[in-house]
Amino acid sequence: MRPVAGAWSLARRAEREARRAAARRAEDAALGALDALLASRLGVEAVDRVLSSDLASHAVGKALEGPLVDAIARDVVRYAVLERLAGGVLDDPELERALVAALDSPAAERLMTHVLESRLIDEAVRRLLAGEELWLVVEEVAQSPAVTEAITRQSIGFADQVAGGVRARSRNADAWLERAARRAIRRPPADAPPDAP
Repeated sequence: MRPVAGAWSLARRAEREARRAAARRAEDAALGALDALLASRLGVEAVDRVLSSDLASHAVGKALEGPLVDAIARDVVRYAVLERLAGGVLDDPELERALVAALDSPAAERLMTHVLESRLIDEAVRRLLAGEELWLVVEEVAQSPAVTEAITRQSIGFADQVAGGVRARSRNADAWLERAARRAIRRPPADAPPDAP
């Protein structure tokens, strides 16, 4: 009985292997056919027709109206997808080296020189000065509490400087006038000791 059971087990194992091999060949053939279709003019035309069809528009509209967009947005926020993408890209030392090399290149310098010498900058500045938006920003900044406080502080400091200068000049003028008056009437200065008779 054992030889029969062993043969039966061997036959089943061979059948399974044959099925797996046949399935792999069928999968490979299907993928090969798909690759050939995608690379052909027929594949391009089929995709164009599908994407321009009413069915595709309807499917996209339904997908955007439905809960799929909300679920994707929640997951993007929950899993910090944008932060991870940006962090991964910006923290890449290879990207940093490439950007530094690009910015230090003669081509970047020529491009920057060309931009600065072109009429583009002059036109941009002219439009900026002619537009009302700039003056709205200037007015908003000028009215901000930080700016008014800085101007007040600066004005007080300037007034203190002017007052100090005026006081010093006034003392100097008083001393000069007093000396001139004492010389005119031939009296000794007030802080000098009187001469002995």
